[in-house]
Amino acid sequence: MTHERRWEQRLSNWACGALTATVGLLTGGGVLALYRWLEAHAWAALPATALTFAATFVLLDLAYYLQHRAEHRVPVLWALHAVHHQSRLCDTSVSLRTSALAPLSVLLLHLPLAVLGVPFVVYLPAYLLHAGLVFLLHARTPAWLDRAGWLFNSPYLHRGHHSNHPRLRGKNLGGVFVVWDRLFGTFEPRCDDATEFGIGQRETPLDPLTANLAPLRDWLAGARR
Repeated sequence: MTHERRWEQRLSNWACGALTATVGLLTGGGVLALYRWLEAHAWAALPATALTFAATFVLLDLAYYLQHRAEHRVPVLWALHAVHHQSRLCDTSVSLRTSALAPLSVLLLHLPLAVLGVPFVVYLPAYLLHAGLVFLLHARTPAWLDRAGWLFNSPYLHRGHHSNHPRLRGKNLGGVFVVWDRLFGTFEPRCDDATEFGIGQRETPLDPLTANLAPLRDWLAGARR
């Protein structure tokens, strides 16, 4: 890929991120308010301790894995998640290339934590920490850190997840922890073949609205057939 095309892809990724951030700002406050309401009516109130924080973080990561796995297997969810895989680059800019509805779907998935009694003052920093660490999965790191993968995920393993290589599709779905992939059969440690990215031979939609709407259009066409 030429230098110009790389920057074209990055600008598209940033534009998609701006659209996602806009939708998140418009909808996130309402979902977080709903979290506070559910917390107030929870069956129990867990203490705001380090142990609760650690347990919440692990539950958030398990929820991330389960949602991510469903996004790669359920057509309508893939129509949303496909935006993230459209880029032919795999660098930190791809962390911003997400569905415009991603903040809403993620926050709604976390509402059961409020029902379980996880305090908002524990949930919010745990969520922000988790989101920040997952963001770094698309970074370039030293080779010795890239090979980490017994308990924690790494950019090396995540590049395999973004790869077009048939052996790597649907693998390494975890967020911070790769142990979920090991437990549920989606772990692939050999990711040296992750050299080409994107969705097959499809061109990357550069306009953020097209990037979000094209997969939904394809899903609707398939559902009608």
